[in-house]
Amino acid sequence: MNVSEYIVKYLEEEAGINHAYVIVGGAALWICKALSQAKQLKFTFTNHEQAAVMGADGYARISGKPGVAFVTNGPALCNAVTGMAQAYADSSPVVLFTGNSGLPHVQFEREHNMRQYGTQDVRTDLLMKPVTKKYYLIDDPAKTAEILADAFYTASEGRPGPVCIEVPVSIQSARCECDFPPVKKTPVYPELSSATIQSVISKLKEAKRPLVLAGQGVRLSESTELFRRFIEALDVPVVNSRMGIDTIETGSKYFVGRCGNHGSRASHFALQTCDVLLVLGSRLAPNTTGYNVKDFSKQSRKILIEIDPTELVQWGVAIDETIHGELHDFLSQADALIEEEGIRADHGGWVKTCEAWKEQWPIMQEKYYTKDVINSYLLVDTVTKHAKPGDIAIADTGSSCSVVAQVWNVKEDQRVFISGGLSGMGYWATSMGLAEAYRNRGNILCFVGDGSLQMNIQEFATLHAYNMPVKLFVVTNDGYQFVRMSQSGYDIIPTFGTDTEDGVPIPDIEKVTKAYGLNYLSCSDPAKLDETVERAMNTDGPVVCEVFVTKDLNVEPRIKSIAANDGTFIMPSYENLYPYLDEEVLKKEIAKAFES
Repeated sequence: MNVSEYIVKYLEEEAGINHAYVIVGGAALWICKALSQAKQLKFTFTNHEQAAVMGADGYARISGKPGVAFVTNGPALCNAVTGMAQAYADSSPVVLFTGNSGLPHVQFEREHNMRQYGTQDVRTDLLMKPVTKKYYLIDDPAKTAEILADAFYTASEGRPGPVCIEVPVSIQSARCECDFPPVKKTPVYPELSSATIQSVISKLKEAKRPLVLAGQGVRLSESTELFRRFIEALDVPVVNSRMGIDTIETGSKYFVGRCGNHGSRASHFALQTCDVLLVLGSRLAPNTTGYNVKDFSKQSRKILIEIDPTELVQWGVAIDETIHGELHDFLSQADALIEEEGIRADHGGWVKTCEAWKEQWPIMQEKYYTKDVINSYLLVDTVTKHAKPGDIAIADTGSSCSVVAQVWNVKEDQRVFISGGLSGMGYWATSMGLAEAYRNRGNILCFVGDGSLQMNIQEFATLHAYNMPVKLFVVTNDGYQFVRMSQSGYDIIPTFGTDTEDGVPIPDIEKVTKAYGLNYLSCSDPAKLDETVERAMNTDGPVVCEVFVTKDLNVEPRIKSIAANDGTFIMPSYENLYPYLDEEVLKKEIAKAFES
C-alpha cells in the first residue's frame, strides 16, 4: 500500500468510519484516488470546504464517531478554518485531512519562514494549530500508523475536539510499510475517589436548595441516562446552559429552565437562591454566567467537575471545590453508590418552588400569539409542538439561536443543536451531517435567518443532490435582526448594515430555492402557520419553508447592560432580566425560595 491507501484502510477497518465529506483538489491527488477505490466508505461532496467540515462536525455529534473531511491545500484549507474553529469551540471530534505541495517544498517554506513558496501554498500548521487539539504533518511514511492512531484518539478522548493531518502530495503516493492494525492508545483519566463522590452526594443531599447546572458535557460523556437517575435520586432541580439543552426533557418536574444571556427568569431565580450548585459539563462561559461574573450565583457553594484542566480555573466565578475528572466516571460511580446504599433525598418544597417559577414566568407570552403578524417565538413554538419524539432541532446563530434555546420543548429522544461557542453565521450547514448520520430515523428541523442563510447558500445543491431530510425554516426578517436589536438597544439609530435598506443583499429566497430544485413553502399569515409547518414536516426530502416574521422583535427576557453617560456599562443583577422587573416584584420572587 501507499500512504493514501493505508489511510483509507485505517478509516474503514480500524476507525470504523463509513462516511466522509470531500472536496477534491490537485494537492490531494493520490488521496482522492485511494478514496475512489474505497470499499465501504461513502461520501458527501459539498460545494464549500467550510460546509464540508461543518458536515463532518454534525455527523460526529450524532454518530458517536469522529467526523472526517478531506480538502486540498491553500484556499481550500483557508475555507475549512471556520468549520474547524466551530468544532474546536463546541468540542466536536473532527479529523481533517488536507493535501499540500511536495514535502521538500513544505519543509523549505517553513525552514526559511517564507510567506509562500509554491502556488496555493499557505502555512497549514500556523492556520490549524489555534483551532485544533493537535496538528500533524506526515513527513515520513513510516509514521503514518502512529499519527492516525494518535489523531483519532486525541479527537475523541477527554474533551473532544478537531485535529488536522497534513499529507504532502509526495508522501501520499509513497510506499507505506506500517503494521496493521496499529497499536491502540488507552484512555487515561484522573482517578476519582469514592470519598470525593460521597462528599458531593452528601452536600447535595444535605442542602436546602441544591441545584445542578448541566451543560453539553453530559451528552459528550454519553452520560444522559446516568445524569437523569442522579438528579431523580437526589431530588435536585436542573438548569441548562445553552449547549446543554437536551440533557433533560422539558416536561420533567426537575427542569427549571435555560440560563444565560438569553435565559429564563425561573432559571436565574434558582441560580441566585440555591445554596449548593453542582456544575456538570459546562465551562461557565460568559454566555452562561452573564458578563458580571462575580454576581453569578454568588451566594451558593459551587462544585465544578471538569475533564479539561484548563477550565478548572474560572475567571471571576468563585468556585469552592474543583474536581478534575471524567464526568461519566463520576456519574457511574455515583449511580453505583446511590444504588448500593439506597440513597434518596427529599427537596420537594424547593422543587415545587422552581416549578412555580417556571409556570409563572413562561417564555411564551400572550403578546407572541398575534393575529396580524408572525414572530420568531410563534414560529418556534409551532414547530416544537409538531415535532415528534426522536426529531432533531438545529438553530443557526442570531435571534434564531436565542429563540430556539428559550422556547424549544425537548421531548423523548430529541436532540437540540445550536451555534455555540463560535456562533458562526452559516452554521445551518451542520444539518447536512446530522441528516446523514440520522437518515431514516427522523426529521432535521433547522432554523436559520435570511441573513445567515446566505453564508452557505451553495449547499442547497447538496441538500438536493443527496435528498437530505432537512426541513429548513428560513426566518425572513430583512437581514440581521439580532444585530439590529443590539444597535437600536444602545441608541445606534438609524441602524447600520443590518437590512436591505442599508444595502445588505438578500435575494428572493423562493427563486433561489427553486433554482436549486428544492421544495418551497412560505407563510406570512399567523392563521396559516400551523398548516404550513405541518406540510413542511410531512413532505419527503429537503424542504425550504420561508416564514415572514416581524422585523423588529426583541429577544426577551435577556441580560441587558445599561449604557452610562460616560460610555461605561452598568450590569443589572443576574436575577433581573430585561424587561426589568419592579424591585418589589423581584424581592417577592426571590423570597419564595426561602419559604419552601
